[in-house]
Amino acid sequence: MRKKIKAMKSILYTFMIVTCLSMTSCITTRSTTKINQIELGMTKEDIRSLLGTPVYRNAWQEGEQWGYHKQVGEIAGPEQVLLVISFDADGKVTEFETQRDFPHRHH
Repeated sequence: MRKKIKAMKSILYTFMIVTCLSMTSCITTRSTTKINQIELGMTKEDIRSLLGTPVYRNAWQEGEQWGYHKQVGEIAGPEQVLLVISFDADGKVTEFETQRDFPHRHH
C-alpha cells in the first residue's frame, strides 16, 4: 500500500512540475507574440488593448512614451525586458524598442 501511495505522489509531483513549466512557457511566448504584433502607426488604444496598462508614462508636447516590463524568450532562457513605445502628438506609434538593461538597476 505504501508503494502505491509513494508512486502516486511521484506521478502527482511530476504532473505539477510539467504543468507549471508549460504555463510559464505560454506566458513568455505570449509576451513575445504580442510585442511582435506592434506596428508603426498603431494608436494608444491599439497598444493598450494589446499590452494593457503601461508601468510608466512620460508625456511632453510632441508626444508620449509608455513603458512595459515583459518577459520574453523561451522557457530555457526567459528574459525580463523593458519595452518602450513612443507616440507622436496624434497618439500614433512612432518607434518602439526593448531594453535589457533597466535604468534603475545598480551594478
